[in-house]
Amino acid sequence: MAKKRGRKIPIPFSRKCMMDFIYFSKKMSYHLVSAETHFNLEALSQMRKQCAKPVSWYAIFIKAFAYISQQYPELRQHLFSYPYTYLYQYSRVVAMLAIEREIQNENMVMYLKIDSPEKLSLESIAQMIHDSKTQAPEENLNFRRFLKFNRFPFLLRRLYWWMGIHLPIFRLHYFGTFGVTGAGKDLTSLSIKSPVGINFVFNSQTGLFRLFWDHRLFDGVIVNHMLNDLEYYLNGPILQELEKMAQNETCAV
Repeated sequence: MAKKRGRKIPIPFSRKCMMDFIYFSKKMSYHLVSAETHFNLEALSQMRKQCAKPVSWYAIFIKAFAYISQQYPELRQHLFSYPYTYLYQYSRVVAMLAIEREIQNENMVMYLKIDSPEKLSLESIAQMIHDSKTQAPEENLNFRRFLKFNRFPFLLRRLYWWMGIHLPIFRLHYFGTFGVTGAGKDLTSLSIKSPVGINFVFNSQTGLFRLFWDHRLFDGVIVNHMLNDLEYYLNGPILQELEKMAQNETCAV
């Protein structure tokens, strides 16, 4: 009797989006470079513990990066190549946060869109992130659209991806102006080749922060200034907002 060698299985629903993501990331990765540093997060960490409901590190980094995205227009720019090469600068900041959820008994990475986070309070951003992790995906508009998109036929999905990469209005809607991923506490390094262009990963345990950007837009010299200003915002305005939250919670007790 012949031994069974295995069987073909359909591609899981949760992996279709990642396959599209990798396909288009390869086209962008040639232009991406990265820089990393370590921030001193001790004061922020201590202040978070003083809050009755600790604010998500994602909310902290997203708002701080939104601040410097307003300060440095280069972080709101993108180079388009269709129908000819031109530079486009967005007037507002839109963050896209990678969120892992269980869909149909499979872990799937989806994206939470946060528009103009520099205008929102840390508390409201943290609540949006909390809801995205606890609510049913069908209750979140971004996730409903994402799930619907991934049910499209292969060619239609690729068409939407192409539009998102080559047309400015669709790019802002699909990818935002920067992407965010958090590294696990035991990870010291994580490389992201994303079609978003500008994105970052951080590890709150070690203070690691790694920025990825399109080298055609700007050089490493200005990145040094960006990261210095980012640390200033983290330990300046962001820390002050956490202090006010802690004081308000104390007064309300």
